Amino acid sequence: MSFQAVIREYDRLELGHRHAFAQAVIPLHGEMNIEIGGRFRELKVGSVGLIAPETLHDSETTSGSRFLIIDVSDKAAVSRFFRNAHDSQLDLSPLALNYLNFVASLTDTFKSDAVGASSILNTALELATGRGTEATAAGERLHSVKEQLTARTKISELAREEGYSVSSLQKKLKASFGKSPKQLQLEMRLDKALDLLRSSNQSITSISFQVGYENASSFTNIFKKHVGLTPSQYRAQYRASLTSHN
Repeated sequence: MSFQAVIREYDRLELGHRHAFAQAVIPLHGEMNIEIGGRFRELKVGSVGLIAPETLHDSETTSGSRFLIIDVSDKAAVSRFFRNAHDSQLDLSPLALNYLNFVASLTDTFKSDAVGASSILNTALELATGRGTEATAAGERLHSVKEQLTARTKISELAREEGYSVSSLQKKLKASFGKSPKQLQLEMRLDKALDLLRSSNQSITSISFQVGYENASSFTNIFKKHVGLTPSQYRAQYRASLTSHN
């Protein structure tokens, strides 16, 4: 079956696992702290977590939480909705949230066949992201701008190159992603740094340049401020945790 949709209640802790199909996790009540491919996300009502195929993930939920889970093995849908790592979490518009709550209210034991689940996922994500509407071009443009933030030193230069004033870009990014350009830039840089620290043996200096910092000292200070460990300490702790689980 290409698609499957079901309402599910999780135990408080789901240990790390992976599956061949993609999955959309949509909180209807409560919240979930989830690690998707090494990136930590906090899913609350009003957001959707997207887990790409074969991506390791584990989670912890609040008691009594309920989620609409949509499994997706259709390759075209996976390619469309799971196109890069930054799609691992999306914010739902109020309209999308109302739509999903309506779907969930049809029955407490809601299940859908492939056609129905596909329609639900497509409609919900179109409402959430603006795909399939007149806002598509503007939304894709902003997404492109967002992707460039990691490597940029000055937000003002990016705004000028893309034809925005700084204040206009700040407002548009805030409206679309819920965060200022600086907040998005920091989050994306840290996400990339965490991934490189876990998946490579590159030096801290090399990683600092790759994620947009001019020197390792500045990168280390910012990383420690937000993560609570230096990059070297984080890498050592991560590798020690892998050893302890084997």
